[in-house]
Amino acid sequence: MGTLTRAIPSLLEKRSFWIAVLILSTLFAFFLNYYGMQRGLLSITSHLFYIPIVIAAYWFTRNGVTLTVVIAMGYMAMVYFFRYPEVESLAQATAYFYVFVAIGLIVGSLSGTQKEQEKRYHGIFDYSEAGVFLVINLRSGPVIEEVNYRGAQLLGYRAGELAGTPFLDLFAVGPEKERVMESISRGGTVTDFECHLRRKDGYILHGLLSAGPVPGRRTVLTLVDITAIKKAEEELRASQSQYVNALNAMMDGILLVDRDFRIVLLNSTLRRWLSHIGAEDNVIGMEVGEAVPCISSQVSDTIRSVFETGKDGETILDFHFRGQDYFFEAHLIPVIAAEEVTRVMIIMRDITRARHLEREKKRAYQQIEKNIEQFAILGDHIRNPVQVIMGLADLEGGPFAGKIREQVHEIEKTVAQLDRGWVESEKIREFIRKYYGIGDDT
Repeated sequence: MGTLTRAIPSLLEKRSFWIAVLILSTLFAFFLNYYGMQRGLLSITSHLFYIPIVIAAYWFTRNGVTLTVVIAMGYMAMVYFFRYPEVESLAQATAYFYVFVAIGLIVGSLSGTQKEQEKRYHGIFDYSEAGVFLVINLRSGPVIEEVNYRGAQLLGYRAGELAGTPFLDLFAVGPEKERVMESISRGGTVTDFECHLRRKDGYILHGLLSAGPVPGRRTVLTLVDITAIKKAEEELRASQSQYVNALNAMMDGILLVDRDFRIVLLNSTLRRWLSHIGAEDNVIGMEVGEAVPCISSQVSDTIRSVFETGKDGETILDFHFRGQDYFFEAHLIPVIAAEEVTRVMIIMRDITRARHLEREKKRAYQQIEKNIEQFAILGDHIRNPVQVIMGLADLEGGPFAGKIREQVHEIEKTVAQLDRGWVESEKIREFIRKYYGIGDDT
């Protein structure tokens, strides 16, 4: 029984299965409609074409509308052939033709839009620079169910190799493992937790871990490799003669300011950026607010706070140049000598592209919400005539009433499939809104 239960979802995703269902349901609908014409049940049996039409439009997005038109034309041709010149039957067949085509167009449009949006989101998350892990919380501890390509790559594995692996076994430091276990087991969250994970080759990765619960006793964890950053910070603090080359090799813009807020060092990346915007790049000795255009008074206050407290600081810088907005994420690190903060190092990372991507995410999220609303409306529109069919079958009775009920149940199953798709879309929407911060302002 368990094997059958696991096999059914995979079967429903196979294209060949739905091709067979489409062919069988279409043939059965034509057969029953032919019989209905002989028995005067055409007004009832015509609704059976909803089954192949919905299947064609939903599962075969590219050719769904064409298949819908073919089925509808076949139905109308059959009625015209056998009932001509009965005006009432011909008018009814023509009306059903337009209804069938309209339903196919609506379902096909919604299905295509939904699949396109889902592919877009899968692309965003599957190819994220952060490792993403989905774990299920069992009694023995959290076990990895799925991991994206980047997450497996960070740990030196292929994606399929990590499935079924206890997540806590990857930790190299015992106290870190216990803290994560405590948070996950009680359904809590983990935010920007620095940890050390052991790769497949034994190398220790210094990562930044975040986690949050999702339904079904599962937890989503994101991992960012900060090994290079941590190593760079240690080297920079150890010797100025060594960190100059490291600073110049980094893609982020970096500058060092003294207690008078004057620049004592900057790397080549920041120097190239200043040259690009037409500012002076020989800024050693200049006040940081004058040398770097995006350093505002608010940023100066953050620098002052780092000098006073000796704690790291973070802020967002924005700059408008030639009709375009640029954004930078600034991380401020105190440089301590003789137990006193003598310098502040500012690391500026260009997040302009990420900001633009967030806008695209929000626009896509709004479209998904519209699709979800249309799915709910479509389900009600299909159920109403189905209930009429069931009522008429009960009134008519006879040997074919049972078969009609069976087909009505098939229609209800198909509608239920749409409902499940709606529910899954709703879950995805809520997941994105809750854990990725998209849609909070929509």
